[in-house]
Amino acid sequence: MGHRQSLILCLVFSLFLIFGALIFRYLEREEYVEEPQEWRRLKDIALMDYGSLSPYEVRWLVAWISANCSDIDNSTINILISEGSHPDAVEEMEYLCPDLHRVRYEYTMPFVESLFMCMTILATIGYGSQYPITAAGRVMCIIYAVTGIPLTGVMLIWTSDFFGEQFFKLFKAKLDAKKQQTDKFIALFTLIYVAIGFVVFILIPAGIFAAVDYWSYLDSVYFAVISQTTVGFGDLVTGYEIEGWARVVYQIFVIVWIMTGLGYWVTVVTFLTKALKSRRQSSFLRSAEEMKASVLQMGIKDTDPRFLSFVQQLNNLLGVEKGASHDATAFLGTSSPSAAPLMN
Repeated sequence: MGHRQSLILCLVFSLFLIFGALIFRYLEREEYVEEPQEWRRLKDIALMDYGSLSPYEVRWLVAWISANCSDIDNSTINILISEGSHPDAVEEMEYLCPDLHRVRYEYTMPFVESLFMCMTILATIGYGSQYPITAAGRVMCIIYAVTGIPLTGVMLIWTSDFFGEQFFKLFKAKLDAKKQQTDKFIALFTLIYVAIGFVVFILIPAGIFAAVDYWSYLDSVYFAVISQTTVGFGDLVTGYEIEGWARVVYQIFVIVWIMTGLGYWVTVVTFLTKALKSRRQSSFLRSAEEMKASVLQMGIKDTDPRFLSFVQQLNNLLGVEKGASHDATAFLGTSSPSAAPLMN
């Protein structure tokens, strides 16, 4: 994947994460009716069979009604302030004066917490501390997970391919060709990368969690491992001991930590796959060299059609990739034009 495609993929993933956070924040809101205290007092009296207003309250409420609800007539006002229950008058006033009760929305999930929830969905962690409670939010969660988890997989694959290739280059640069093909050195380098990841993504963050959340270090390591393996029990969730902007910055740190950590562990697996694949290809090349020596000892030239046919059959049996086949051809000295059709 080229640099341009990589940047586009990162941008799409970031926008998808932000888009989800905005949508969930909007859907996960509480609706309530806001009414002026004057109307609440008048309505309470008008809907009761007992109780009455003092002369002072009558003057105060009549003046307030006249100022805020000009469409109501005096007869309805007189009914409202009289003794007894008058639900019809209350209904009429609410119909004529809709501004007496306004629908308000309270956004109960801050943007960063919504962003954190989206990350737990895309990373399939699902702590359980944050989840949609409205019907619309749950429908959105279904759509978001079904479309977003594959996108996250693509991101992790891209990350692992890029960094896995860098790890593999370092592995090849540090060892000679013979050592690169031994299981011992492949296992040793894999353990080194795992150890580095364990320190960077488990032990060091665990110290931060212990300091911020007042956990024991064992609990902090436990939380880090449960998060990085995407198990996400939810018995421990970080960030509840701090407030304000510090919590915003901290939650962003946790989001970056989880996503980069997941990418790193997939990278280690990619490196191991590349190293084993390289060992298999090198093993084939060694076999090709041995075969060349044996065939030459038999008096068969490396340009003999029987020799080229034998190489082709060997490639087919071992299931070697095209690149490895060309390498084998070079080792065997079959680089003549007549060999090319047989090796493709």
